[in-house]
Amino acid sequence: MFCLFSSLSAANIKYEKIYYRDIILFAEAKDTTAASQFIIQLDKDIQSFQKGVGSYLDVPVNVMIAADSKVYNGWTKQHSAIMEFSSGFYDRRNRTIFLKNPKYLKNISNIRKLLLHEYIHHFVGIYWKNPPLWFNEGMAVYFSNDMGIERELNFAKNYILGNSLPLEKMKNSYPNNMIEWESFYAKSGLAVKYLYSKKRRSFYQLWDKAGSTGNFERAFLNSFFMTTKTFSDQFENYSKTHFKTAILMASTGLIWGVLPFILIVGVIRKKIKNKKTVENWENNIDIVPDGKKDEEYIKELEEK
Repeated sequence: MFCLFSSLSAANIKYEKIYYRDIILFAEAKDTTAASQFIIQLDKDIQSFQKGVGSYLDVPVNVMIAADSKVYNGWTKQHSAIMEFSSGFYDRRNRTIFLKNPKYLKNISNIRKLLLHEYIHHFVGIYWKNPPLWFNEGMAVYFSNDMGIERELNFAKNYILGNSLPLEKMKNSYPNNMIEWESFYAKSGLAVKYLYSKKRRSFYQLWDKAGSTGNFERAFLNSFFMTTKTFSDQFENYSKTHFKTAILMASTGLIWGVLPFILIVGVIRKKIKNKKTVENWENNIDIVPDGKKDEEYIKELEEK
């Protein structure tokens, strides 16, 4: 907890301490009202998440709200480079979520996703000492509802461009190239989505198999009856067909997006055509002179 206390005393900022169930919030007095609302929502999201994965955890987590951007930047410099581009991160050593001040974040929905994302890292870290990075990030991405169609399309694009690594090479570190980071998150999320949706029973067993040793590889083998290396190969084969599906989904979405405009143009063209037809029809009709019956006029025309 030493690092946490050092962060609290930095820049002589006084932090309030608020308890809410298994969440301990640290924030300046000016931020406690707003931050408390986020924490209440986080607690609800945590309960929903734990119910979804079929495993429950009551180990407290700390949440620190940065007083300003300068303080937050000071926190990120003590960690890996990828943290510098984030709005929040989790420190396993002191079980703490560090969050940028809410006034610098875009909206409540993003804050909810971010807090749950970082909490899931806490959740995974309590169960295992050595989870693969792809699994850790994949859990956070997928179960924080951050695996939307845009991310799937990003995966497809990067797969085609060759920016996608096999899971076996995503176990211990992030890609050096920033361009590949988004692909890393997307593929990790899809891998967990695959395990959860296609192997649900084994996925539930995974948490039960964590055991006292906290060895992920052993728990994975005992739950899915294959090594993470075998799953990496299996998922790579799945990825080859999945990116084609993602492109088809994009094409279908594009068609449905353009279809209303095509229909509108079609209706307008039809109205114009009908109008011209009516005009031509009217121009080619002889008008019956006043005082004559239709039959008399037709007979005169025939005699001519």
